[in-house]
Amino acid sequence: MTAVLFAAFAGIGAFTRWKACARWGKLGTLILNLSGAFGLGLISGLDGPIAPVLGTAGIGAMTTVSGLAQEVHSLSALSKARGAFYLAGTLVTGVAAAWLGVHWSL
Repeated sequence: MTAVLFAAFAGIGAFTRWKACARWGKLGTLILNLSGAFGLGLISGLDGPIAPVLGTAGIGAMTTVSGLAQEVHSLSALSKARGAFYLAGTLVTGVAAAWLGVHWSL
């Protein structure tokens, strides 16, 4: 049963990433990564197999480090400062989102 849930959540996460990035581009990548950080914070207190299934499959398939790297690279081609700002902003707000999730955890 865990494998079925893992596959289902991974599919949902990947589909969500695909649609959001196609629709909103760089903003979609940022929103997904921040919501993923928040979600991981929220589920950090869960026990049993549901936390790894949600965190690894669902949130892991939805968030995208390679997408972040691609966005930083494309922005850096325009301006090194833009790329650095996007990366630093994503890291700082991601940690803040995870912190909020932990403090609001289930």
